[in-house]
Amino acid sequence: MKLKSLLFGSAAIIAAGTGAQAADLPTAEPVEYVRICDAFGTGFYYIPGTDTCLRISGRVRVEAHYVDGDDGFGSAFFGTSLDSDVDNWTTRARGSARFDARTQTDMGLIRAFFELQMTLGPGGTNNENDDHDYSVGSDVVAAYIQISNDWGTFTAGHAGSAFNDWGSNTFGTRVGIDDPTTEQTQFAYTFAGGGGFSATISLEDYSSAGRRRGPYAGQEWPDLVGNIGYSGGWGSIVAMGVLHHIHVKDTFPNGEDDEDELGWAAGAWLNLTLPLGGLGFNITGQYSDGAIGYITNYGQDFEQDVDGDVHTTKAWTVRAGLSAGFTDTLSANLDGSYTDIDGDSDSNDIQIWSVAGNVVWSPVSGLIMGPEVAYSNLDSDDGDDDNVWGVMWRIQRDF
Repeated sequence: MKLKSLLFGSAAIIAAGTGAQAADLPTAEPVEYVRICDAFGTGFYYIPGTDTCLRISGRVRVEAHYVDGDDGFGSAFFGTSLDSDVDNWTTRARGSARFDARTQTDMGLIRAFFELQMTLGPGGTNNENDDHDYSVGSDVVAAYIQISNDWGTFTAGHAGSAFNDWGSNTFGTRVGIDDPTTEQTQFAYTFAGGGGFSATISLEDYSSAGRRRGPYAGQEWPDLVGNIGYSGGWGSIVAMGVLHHIHVKDTFPNGEDDEDELGWAAGAWLNLTLPLGGLGFNITGQYSDGAIGYITNYGQDFEQDVDGDVHTTKAWTVRAGLSAGFTDTLSANLDGSYTDIDGDSDSNDIQIWSVAGNVVWSPVSGLIMGPEVAYSNLDSDDGDDDNVWGVMWRIQRDF
């Protein structure tokens, strides 16, 4: 009996000690698992502890290019002699990251979007690599805030210009059609009417665009940009316009008196979904007087004579593209453009026509690859007639 009492007593003491230690252990906080947010499409999830939905996505793109053409083409397109000073063979690797955050609030849907890309490729302009050296560059593709409600959509930040229409379907890295569409920092309002109608008015910073030349003697006013459009089952049609202030000194760049001018541009874009399966067609026509940066990548908004007088440059352009989907994994695109620039001197009167075509294979979702060929011809009234052609291959993964 004494032995049993001793054993039972020892067990009770051990049990009591174990219970005390268990009571002293920290209690784990409940785990909050990531919840899917399907209100805005695939890939969104709730940021833990908030009612904000976030989607993180990105892209990796790798290209190889070969270009060749006339010597004289360099001065207008590449800034240097194409045959002797530019690398014919180049490559480019680019990575992009996108963050898309959306929250439904009493004000409406609040969206914040940001896209950053980094590129390893040729230096210089137009990827011509005139310094024969590759560099790493980074730039903000987009960074804007949007508030959407019954009143419409308010946009503040770096986004596609309200003047943008259809740009191109082909790749067009080194040689392509004349596609000036770009992003500009803006404050815009878009009204979405019933029945497919919409209208946008925007104040935009001309100097913030990556493809357009900035002001020559300081920027005094933002550009006033607007568009109106209609979209239906057959496609869409959009008309757009811009007023652009040109600030110049009478003896640029060190003059005292302003020689300001008002430039403008207008255009229209038609998109058609053709009745034949897998075919789409786009065409756009534009005209500008003193704001040609909105309609072409070439030329300047104005010229200034020896007396300091400003003469605005006039230009018109037409772009068109045909796309075809042969199968679920194989498609093709054909784009063309014609640009006519009328400057104050014959050397600045040029006509440019370009054509580009590619075949795109998408073996799995999010992956594309294929070749592209392109040709451009530049004819100047001073007698120059120059040509350039290029071939490239691209592989791209979106995720």
